[in-house]
Amino acid sequence: MFDYSILLKPKARRHPTSQALLDTFLSTKDNFTAIDNSSYYGKQYDKYLYFSTNERLRLLDESTKMFQFAYDNYMKYAFPLDELDPIHCCGRGPDVEKPDNININDVLGNYSLGLVDSLDTLAVMGNTTEFQHAVKLVIEHVRFNRNITIQVFEATIRVLGALLSAHLLIIDPLQPFGNLAPSNYNNELLDLAHDLASRLLPAFENAPHDLPYPRVNLLTGVVSGMRNDTSTAGAGSLSLEFTILSRLIGDPIFERVARRAVNSLWTKRNQITGLLGNVIDVETGEWLSQSSGLGAGIDSFFEYLLKNYILFGEREDLNMFDEAYEAIYVHMRKG
Repeated sequence: MFDYSILLKPKARRHPTSQALLDTFLSTKDNFTAIDNSSYYGKQYDKYLYFSTNERLRLLDESTKMFQFAYDNYMKYAFPLDELDPIHCCGRGPDVEKPDNININDVLGNYSLGLVDSLDTLAVMGNTTEFQHAVKLVIEHVRFNRNITIQVFEATIRVLGALLSAHLLIIDPLQPFGNLAPSNYNNELLDLAHDLASRLLPAFENAPHDLPYPRVNLLTGVVSGMRNDTSTAGAGSLSLEFTILSRLIGDPIFERVARRAVNSLWTKRNQITGLLGNVIDVETGEWLSQSSGLGAGIDSFFEYLLKNYILFGEREDLNMFDEAYEAIYVHMRKG
């Protein structure tokens, strides 16, 4: 039986606030999902403020059909490549002819991304048979010893996160989605996650400000001449996956480097407003973009602070989140 207490540091406790958040999130007693209408004027928007039970069930069915359509066609036309090119109805991997095509190459790494990224959705949707089949395909096909340069952030949140999530669902003693374990499962997804994270570690080596280089080569490590600019989200949204991996395998290095990156960004926030910039140079530690906000490039930095606190009980994460929230409310709410 898996002991989830190992995800919490010794003597760490969930703060009552975080437990209340979890209780609220997990509650299913209400027949509808209500939305606070305090910011609306008049009643003209009332029809958008809740979903009835029938409407939620209808949308659930539609969502399931949409996912199944996408998944089936990926498996038919694209697997084992990373994603389905819908225009040409064929699989697509990295753009090897144009290494500087980062829009493609940051995400795709010849590791069957579409399949890996679908694992937890298959489980949540109750497709146990296909989940088990997909896990077996991942174990058989996915390898990371490839001469490909990818973005650390994308590989972490999509590939590393997916592998860890599927592994935890399989070994969860509560089995909320049924018995998901494929026959003879022996922690292979965790081993793959460990291998991938180890290949991402060179991004943190020789980093003068503890901020990871945004891209690594999965075979050789950091590529010389690589761009040094990274987003706040890219450098500061690795801690959930890295910490979970560290706690599961008992190696603190992954948690340590991710935590250092978060703390480094936090110390570089504006000392007057408390806001963080959007883009930073990992070698100089200087902000390349001083624009702040809640959108792309910075959003998940705040998200991970709160999630870290809820999952691991680290008070400093909640303190940072509260300070960031206050700074945003004061300086950006009228933006």
